[in-house]
Amino acid sequence: MENKSFKDKILNIWGFLTVGIWRITENELSKSKRLSILLLKKLILSLREFFEDNLMIKASALTYNTLLAIVPILALIIAIGKGFGVQSSIEKFVGDLFATNQELLPYIMNFVGNYLDQAHGGLFVGIGIAVLLWSVMSMFRQIENNFNDVWNVQKSRSIIRQFTTYLSLMMLVPVLIVLATSLSSMIDPYIEYMTQKTENAFLSVVYKMLITLLPFFVYWLLFTFVFIIIPNTKVKFIHALFAGVVTGTLFQIFQYLYINGQINLTKYNAVYGSFAFLPLLLFWLQISWVIVLYGAKLSYVSQNIAFHNFEKETKNISRRFKDYATIIVLKEIIVQFDSNALPVSDQDIANKYNIPIKLTQDILVLLTQTDIIRETYIEQANTKTYVPALDTHKITLALLIERIENLGDENFKLKNNETSNHIWEKLIDAKRLQTKHLSTILIRDL
Repeated sequence: MENKSFKDKILNIWGFLTVGIWRITENELSKSKRLSILLLKKLILSLREFFEDNLMIKASALTYNTLLAIVPILALIIAIGKGFGVQSSIEKFVGDLFATNQELLPYIMNFVGNYLDQAHGGLFVGIGIAVLLWSVMSMFRQIENNFNDVWNVQKSRSIIRQFTTYLSLMMLVPVLIVLATSLSSMIDPYIEYMTQKTENAFLSVVYKMLITLLPFFVYWLLFTFVFIIIPNTKVKFIHALFAGVVTGTLFQIFQYLYINGQINLTKYNAVYGSFAFLPLLLFWLQISWVIVLYGAKLSYVSQNIAFHNFEKETKNISRRFKDYATIIVLKEIIVQFDSNALPVSDQDIANKYNIPIKLTQDILVLLTQTDIIRETYIEQANTKTYVPALDTHKITLALLIERIENLGDENFKLKNNETSNHIWEKLIDAKRLQTKHLSTILIRDL
């Protein structure tokens, strides 16, 4: 009996996490409960879609692309580091990544230095810079493609927009990376001075905490910026910030664990010798991209969490109930139009009638395809809205049902015989009677 009770509890919890939680809308919750439910939804959905979208494989592809472009990427970061006078901090960061093979560091830095010399010196100065820019921009293009997949964006930026966007990223991202790796060491002397100067123990603790948290703040800023800029869609700041904080924190923790964990890899180093840096580098790149892609998925989930309310029910909705919801949506659009009010958005309709936003959007797409409504756009609110595409005195229940039923292709090579022809004729006769009865009922009058 106890086992059965425990099993029932597990099943109840599983049922709540997979189905029950998605039946809870935020409008029916108190503020305290709303936050916890939203966070739980985001965690569940982000993890689920992370594995469903095979982001581990995409992280592997980005790892490969990064490995190919690692020299120009390091060259760009070091060049910016020189401009800020923090080249030594960058070298220390690179050295930490290869803690088990410190003897390789001079060769790596020398290789990168030679690449920089070739890029901005000699007869082929233009070619060198062009190769560097192309290598880094190709990397950004791969990142954008993966981010677009996460956001279900089918269209990439134009070539001109890619160039301007990637160029700004090339300038800003390395700067933030340089700051994240060197900011602590840059202000550490000042913090140390303030700690020694003050006799307040509390302030000393605050100063030390500030030093510790500074890289976190920079990475939060970096990933927030990346999640806003890279996808070819509008990402709201609050959702990018949420994902940026989570991603930046995970990234910084992983950095700490990876760098300090290499101390325990002496046996591993003894087996691979000087080649030990390569699998370790691949591991670092793989996990780093896993964290970044999870962050991108988290920003998408955070912004679109409402689309998944009543997800299971929406997928299994009956034809009758969908027709019912379709009439409600269409009537609301017509009423707003006839009263000379502002056009309604998908969110307006969903909130007013408590229709799941995903179902609302599916219905709006259907009505748009039947040419009964059309999209409009309010630039001030940056929102798509909807208005009737026909005279509202002509939009009858018969017209709605007929256009929905006629949507799609009927050009199939079915084998016709007396029985099939008879069935088709009876179906057409029934539809004709239905149309005659419903042709007098205006949607606006329902």
